[in-house]
Amino acid sequence: MDIKNYSRIREEIQIFEENHNRKISLIAVSKKQSIEKINYLIDYGHLDFGENYVQEGVDKIKTISNPSLIWHFIGPIQSNKTKQITEHFNWVHSIDRLKIYERIKNEANSLRKKINFLIQINISKENTKSGININDLDEILDGIDPSDDYLRFRGIMAIPSNTSNINLLEKEFSLLNKAYISLKERFHTVDTLSMGMSNDYHLAMDHGSTMIRVGSKIFGERI
Repeated sequence: MDIKNYSRIREEIQIFEENHNRKISLIAVSKKQSIEKINYLIDYGHLDFGENYVQEGVDKIKTISNPSLIWHFIGPIQSNKTKQITEHFNWVHSIDRLKIYERIKNEANSLRKKINFLIQINISKENTKSGININDLDEILDGIDPSDDYLRFRGIMAIPSNTSNINLLEKEFSLLNKAYISLKERFHTVDTLSMGMSNDYHLAMDHGSTMIRVGSKIFGERI
């Protein structure tokens, strides 16, 4: 656990917000991290945590049992996991097909639980990553209900190419920001562009990100 790194990232975000007049949310990605580390960060005042695996995330949520926390599901979604995700998480970052959207919407309405969701875009077009092609975004947008009382459309999420090629990352981030700006004009609920992780969050913020997801630079090695 590196609380110095966490404090430095928070300070960087604060300076960026003041200089650019844009709010940046920090999600501490806690997958494969211990309860002890998460509780340490909670005691330090952090409230937003991201999990990739349903059962691991649900177990942590139940064990920590803190209603002040905001839990973000950021991993691939299987149809048989939508009920658990809806019951326990506050945000879903990784909806990439209408079947999953419909299942979570029905679960949210049944529970009368308000959930925020993002559509995941596979900006790198890698077969190993979830998400839709950015050119196919309209296909899922045409099937969502932006006025639903419980499942609220907030924007898009992406995992860029795993590369040190700055030009490629800038191209991908720019395409995502362009799509995000267009969505904001189309949907009044959209206010979130979730992109940027431990190795590229500075570049992501420079290209319009409003939410970054940082794990290893906060928590250190995974268990």
